[in-house]
Amino acid sequence: MLDEAVTVLVAGETGMGGEPRSAAGGVEIIGRAATGNDAVNQVLEELPDILLLDVRIADIDARAVCRRVRQWAPATRIVAATPADDEAAYTAIVAGASGAVLFDTDDATLDRTLREVSRGEAVLLTRMAGRLMGDLDAWAHRSADPIYPPPTLTATEREVLTRLAAGDSATDVARSHAVTTHLVNLHAGFAVAKLHRYVHGSERIAADGHANGG
Repeated sequence: MLDEAVTVLVAGETGMGGEPRSAAGGVEIIGRAATGNDAVNQVLEELPDILLLDVRIADIDARAVCRRVRQWAPATRIVAATPADDEAAYTAIVAGASGAVLFDTDDATLDRTLREVSRGEAVLLTRMAGRLMGDLDAWAHRSADPIYPPPTLTATEREVLTRLAAGDSATDVARSHAVTTHLVNLHAGFAVAKLHRYVHGSERIAADGHANGG
């Protein structure tokens, strides 16, 4: 039995002609959104597996789109499409994206990334892997909240992020340990999930404190 296609909503231009350029590789484009609000509305209507989000999206910024999708449609995973491995790309990861691709990514790599993220893996660019590890390490020293404790990396997650930050690919890491790329990306995904859980918890605590007059 063939696997079902990964359904994708494309938001913004993505630097790739506006969408993944073929439905090959088990990827099906089910819609396009020109603005952030339109992207959120279409996600809620269509519930795609993946939102491919241009970090330069118009009307509301990519961070707001990520937060809303994370809160209202958590089953939809987000891949940030970005012109550079920079602050804008990383803030999309912090806000809820599980992966990122550069605008000049080829068709085959884009399709593979979308499929990988749909399976719970994380696909990170070089600088964001290092930034993620640094932030998680810094937050690990904060005082613990009983509901949203600071995140800590396992030895395997740390090694994966260290190798990715040094410029190795997930395939390089997998080969050195005789494991699958899927497993390497899953460990990156575990680290990203810890980031999202902690950021979401911090936002909830801040919102509760504001609501209570704190």
